[in-house]
Amino acid sequence: MPDPEFSRDNVASFDRMRPGFIGYPTAAGCFPFWLSMASDPQAPAELRALAQAVNSLRPFLISDRDEPVPWPNAELLVVHDDEQLLAAVRKEKEKPGKDLGVPGGIRTAQTLARLGLVDEYVITHAPGHARQRQAAIHRQDQPGTTGAKTYRSGVIRATYRPAP
Repeated sequence: MPDPEFSRDNVASFDRMRPGFIGYPTAAGCFPFWLSMASDPQAPAELRALAQAVNSLRPFLISDRDEPVPWPNAELLVVHDDEQLLAAVRKEKEKPGKDLGVPGGIRTAQTLARLGLVDEYVITHAPGHARQRQAAIHRQDQPGTTGAKTYRSGVIRATYRPAP
């Protein structure tokens, strides 16, 4: 079911993000789709707007090996262990500007949470898929809900902060 308010909020969410961290396997599946949607005149306007927002990110593609990076604005971040990932994310967190994000990749989100690098979760719960989304939160964090919004389509966007 189309949900214009949810679509606008998604675009705004990406607009608030500067670089995003995304696992390379997830990026390889997502980026070709979003690049094609941004310029597809047959795609709904809301989908094209979201595609343009996604494509304007400057994502760090996280991998443990060299990989081809055929997508504009993307940068490969080769990390071989937690220490390298910690250093890279902390370096980005120190820079002024918009929020950092994790626009995709459950394993990436779990790893960043395990390393204590997540200040806030913004998770979209689609009807019937809440259990998979909740898996992105590391169990020991026991986050507290700081906000939630329910959309006409039944989707819930919830904001959580990890327990100290």
